[in-house]
Amino acid sequence: MAELTVPQAFALLLTDADGRRATDAQTFDAGLAGAVLADLALRGAVSLEGKDVRVVDGSTTGDPVLDGVLGTIAAAGAPRKAKWWVSRLGKRQLRDDVFASLVAGGLLSEEQRKTLGIFPSTAYPERDGGPEALLRSSIADVLATRSAPTPSTAAVIALLDATNTLRKQFGKVDKALVREITSGNWASPAVKAVLEEIQMAAVMAIVAATTATTASTS
Repeated sequence: MAELTVPQAFALLLTDADGRRATDAQTFDAGLAGAVLADLALRGAVSLEGKDVRVVDGSTTGDPVLDGVLGTIAAAGAPRKAKWWVSRLGKRQLRDDVFASLVAGGLLSEEQRKTLGIFPSTAYPERDGGPEALLRSSIADVLATRSAPTPSTAAVIALLDATNTLRKQFGKVDKALVREITSGNWASPAVKAVLEEIQMAAVMAIVAATTATTASTS
């Protein structure tokens, strides 16, 4: 399989070996939406104009998930903020598309299961753990200051931090180091501005979804 995209990396890290998500659906989906936008920003495909996400380069990336989102942004009738796009994109369809790409790449398999023996569900157990192991090793090296982050690794760390899943996946981390990683010299100021907006949008989307769920069950 080709080098992992940011959403593929995020999905792998937050999917257990048995195919179950390592976090709730709202967090997972918001993080994936942020990951897609982050990847497009790193590729120079989107940028910010004020607070609005705009397409800079509409050329295809070669990845169906990224190209689909890029086309959606380009076709929007009006410019939208990162928060709006995270909320709009962070749905089941994006999750299914990212998982499908990992299945097609041979990293995961797809299994139909029943929750409580009644409700149908789909799980994505590990098929080839090599790419995820390399990803985890590279992130662990960055968090231990053994190596400098690549732009994509820094983006993944930033998204894990934004969704409060970094510590769960990599143990105790130095918060000051994480701030340094996510605001370092690995990307241009314009790209980092986009990613900061995406991080905040992901956090706000998770908080809003959690609040709505709590209110509906109280």
